[in-house]
Amino acid sequence: MVDKEIDDYVKVQKNLGVSDESIRKSLIDAGYLEESFKHILARHSKRPSLRREFEINIKHVLYLNLVIVIVFGSIVAYMTYDYNNKIALFDEESEKIVGVLHDQVSMQSQSIRAEVAMLESELSDELDTIKTKIEDIDTSVSHEIQTVHFESLSRDSKLSESIQQSSNRSLTSLSSFGQELDSFRESSVDFSKVIPDAIKAVVTLGIKGTGYYSTVGSGVIIDSHGYIVTNYHVVDELSDIMIKTHDGTEYSADIIGKNAEWDVAVVKLRTEKSNFDYLEWADSEDIVVGDHVIAVGNPVGFESTVTEGIISNTERRITGNSDIEYIQSDVALNAGNSGGPLIDKNGGVVGINTLKYAGTGYEGLSFALRSNDVQGLVYNILLEE
Repeated sequence: MVDKEIDDYVKVQKNLGVSDESIRKSLIDAGYLEESFKHILARHSKRPSLRREFEINIKHVLYLNLVIVIVFGSIVAYMTYDYNNKIALFDEESEKIVGVLHDQVSMQSQSIRAEVAMLESELSDELDTIKTKIEDIDTSVSHEIQTVHFESLSRDSKLSESIQQSSNRSLTSLSSFGQELDSFRESSVDFSKVIPDAIKAVVTLGIKGTGYYSTVGSGVIIDSHGYIVTNYHVVDELSDIMIKTHDGTEYSADIIGKNAEWDVAVVKLRTEKSNFDYLEWADSEDIVVGDHVIAVGNPVGFESTVTEGIISNTERRITGNSDIEYIQSDVALNAGNSGGPLIDKNGGVVGINTLKYAGTGYEGLSFALRSNDVQGLVYNILLEE
């Protein structure tokens, strides 16, 4: 059996053109003794029929390739046939599903029509009921109006007597009323002298397109070169800013810096002009609860709008911004006021209007960043410019 294995191995190696020396070395490496394969190697070295055997092997390869092609073609044909059958079956199932869905949609449509008809009938009945109730209410209100009319005549009579008594008050009482009126007049604040300058320094920030200008917020000019302070959330997502001054002049602007945590941003007008009207900062530590202030801005597109109120709190903290103290006031703020100034009776900026509580049940809750805090933030932003 060993001779047969060696004989087959030598035959294959010789057909491949391997030299006798290489075959000898490989057999010795495999553990065969040279005596056991020496005569086999000698026999194969004398055979001159390599070409004939090689030709026979080529034919075998060709036959094998032909068989492979036939088998592969059969497999492909079967797979194609099976695929076509599956596609046909899928089409049949799809048609069945579409038919079922069509029937279901038809049934649902009929059901919806029936429900709509029922609702229309119910609504008609409810409308009739409401009309009846309204007629009853009209009758009841008419009766109550007559009753109130008679009661008002009686009250008018009593009121006339009261007026007569009031007209007989003493001169001392009238003098006291006059003094109270004078005290009230002194307690009110006249902002008519500071409003014109404030309006000149307040600008509108917006986006301009073909045939439109959309307001996004307000800002205040803080120096003659056109530096403007506004809120971070006003300019956060803007790539191109168009700023309009009080006289209608429009300027492009660049964002110099932002502070998202404090909601502050500094913007610079693109112009060589250096004589802009601007407002001075006031000391926010000097304001107290009850002080009168005004807000100037451009709410909902109404430019140069002024609203008045009083300070409610000077160090208000809001949930979510525990490190920031706001000025709380009852000044009316609306969309577009953000970034505008809160101004004291002397015309100084005591705060930057930032947010308000809005919704049912909320009124008179407006908040501004304190001027002293904003000044420090602006100074840091300009240093980094």
